[in-house]
Amino acid sequence: MVNAAKNNPYSIAFIGISFENAINSTGLGTAALENRSGQFVLPTKQMMKAAVKATAPKTPKDERISLIFAPGPDSYPIINYEYAIVRNQQPNPELAKSLKAFLNWAISPQGGSAPHFLKAVNFVPLPPVIATLSKEQIAMIQ
Repeated sequence: MVNAAKNNPYSIAFIGISFENAINSTGLGTAALENRSGQFVLPTKQMMKAAVKATAPKTPKDERISLIFAPGPDSYPIINYEYAIVRNQQPNPELAKSLKAFLNWAISPQGGSAPHFLKAVNFVPLPPVIATLSKEQIAMIQ
């Protein structure tokens, strides 16, 4: 998408925050978007964290929530969590154990959510309340 936008003058494209370095290196701009509060904001870590902070306390146990147009003057309007959708009941205990280990690693600050991994894709860490909910969901896999 970065190359398509670069090679088509005056084009508009949605390119995820994971590609921020490529966007910057090609000279493409980033648009400020109007959020729910009527403020025009850029996709900075501060604005992403504001959207997470506004919605995290309202997250149900099953974690089905959208952060799109989260409330707050500093909330970036089009962010969301990354999800892994898996069945609670796995075909065998070995697969369930491996899947649980991988998912727990993925959300751990010492594993897949380590700062160097998050920085590489311009993501922000899960807030503790969401990490706890995720651990509860992972524990249900059998």
